[in-house]
Amino acid sequence: MLPIITSIQQSGITSLRGLAIALNNRGVRTARNGQWQVSNVRNILARQASANLLL
Repeated sequence: MLPIITSIQQSGITSLRGLAIALNNRGVRTARNGQWQVSNVRNILARQASANLLL
């Protein structure tokens, strides 16, 4: 999931809402086969940030 989000961010979309909209527009589904919400994107990015802190 992170490579897709990184690709979207590199295209200039950086807000959580924008990322959620872009993921939905690309047809990417959540782990539970749902649509992306701001909270889903925030949680993924938070997990990535905390994982980076552990390295």
